[in-house]
Amino acid sequence: MHLLSRHIARVSTLTVALVAVTACGGESSTPPSVGGTGSGGTGSAPPPPPPPPPFVGYTVSGTISGLVGQGLVLKLYGLNYVRPQSLDQLPISSNGHYDFTTTIGTNGPNASVAGSFYPATFDYGVEIALQPHSPTQRCVVSDSYRNFAITANVTDVGVVCGEFSYSTNTADNAISGFSVDAYTGALVSVGPPVAAGRSPYALVSSGDKQHLYVANTDSNDVSAFAVDRSSGELTTVPGSPFAAGTRPRALALFRSTLFVANAGSDNLSVYRVDQKSGVPTPWSPASYATGTGPSVMAIEPGNATFGGFTPILYIANAGSNDISAFWLLGAHGPEQALESVVGSPFRSGSSVTSLAFGAAAGGRVLYAANANGVDATISGFSIDPNTAALTSLPGFPFPLPSCNYIATDQTSTYLYATAGTNVLGYSIDRQTGALSPLPGFPVAVGANADSIGIDPTNQFLYVRNGSAGTVIGLELNAATGELTPMPGSPFAVGKSADFFATF
Repeated sequence: MHLLSRHIARVSTLTVALVAVTACGGESSTPPSVGGTGSGGTGSAPPPPPPPPPFVGYTVSGTISGLVGQGLVLKLYGLNYVRPQSLDQLPISSNGHYDFTTTIGTNGPNASVAGSFYPATFDYGVEIALQPHSPTQRCVVSDSYRNFAITANVTDVGVVCGEFSYSTNTADNAISGFSVDAYTGALVSVGPPVAAGRSPYALVSSGDKQHLYVANTDSNDVSAFAVDRSSGELTTVPGSPFAAGTRPRALALFRSTLFVANAGSDNLSVYRVDQKSGVPTPWSPASYATGTGPSVMAIEPGNATFGGFTPILYIANAGSNDISAFWLLGAHGPEQALESVVGSPFRSGSSVTSLAFGAAAGGRVLYAANANGVDATISGFSIDPNTAALTSLPGFPFPLPSCNYIATDQTSTYLYATAGTNVLGYSIDRQTGALSPLPGFPVAVGANADSIGIDPTNQFLYVRNGSAGTVIGLELNAATGELTPMPGSPFAVGKSADFFATF
């Protein structure tokens, strides 16, 4: 055999032999299986992964009070980082307990929703999807349940549909409370007057109707009350009253921020309100300088195209005849601050008694009542949507025979003013903000017409007669602005009826 051929044959034979030895169980460089018992062992399978944790679901429930109308629908939503997503809708037909059927937990809002990304640590909320009708009502959800994390079953999401009115009475340092008939607007006392501080005047309610705050002018403090959801009765909040500046004259509340205008110390006291307990805690800094004699406040809440969701606080200073303006920065978060609007204060008329907002092309307008005797006028200002600065509107100041107070309806379509024993009515031009007299006015109320209040459903208008201790009720036609007498009116509300408001 040729030498090269013999060499190839030997190599081939050796290769076959090595393969045969390996196949018969000889040593190998391949390691044994995990869990094997040595060379030649077969090994064991890895343990199975642990089963997923069982779904833990939390429920959301609460109570409805004051419901009379039909068609109320509640919505449970989750915040997917920025955009809220509806998780459940629940029609409500009666007062009492309610439960959402959707459960929320670490595996999502519902055990059957595969791959959902709504763990319990995300924010959730309850809101009104549809308001009741027949009769019209405006239900509100507890403020503390706008956006909240769920770590256990939630059982106390209150929804209040009833309306309540309150009157401060300086003559006896007390507050009188009334329920509002949803069909007629009639006022019914909720019980005996409740003691306040000395010379109670302005009052304001939290947005969820759970707490009421009263400015006591002569004791330089603010009384705080918890409001019974069903009856409207008042219970003093522990620690009340809370110190304010000198001669607090006006109150305003946005979400959890309470503002107190102190006419004697020419400043604004600011508090953060605990939404559960109602206790106000002073900011740091606790006060901000205003003009002279701040006595009236109004808040423009802002929206997507106006102010970028940043609320604006306007304060009328009766002593310096101007209007201070502040941005409420961080209004929707835990860190808040006030920043003066560039150009503030803005010149106004004299003796401003009230402020009211209207709507016009390109944004909002602000009206101010100048109760300067026979020279009474209404000032009108456009509000710059970017800077919040005020600019006088053409045709203003608008002259009146006399003027005590103004108010606009809930749609900013009509403006009403008290003058002597009459109520004057005007339509608001949607392009210019100009005022035009409504047909059928003035409406005589047969008494000294002081302040005006319009209920949240935009169905009823109330005129305070302080000297008589009464309130005159009128039915408001939202389509025409017409006012008609309310059965049972006037209503006795206290000895002096210094301030009256409906929430």
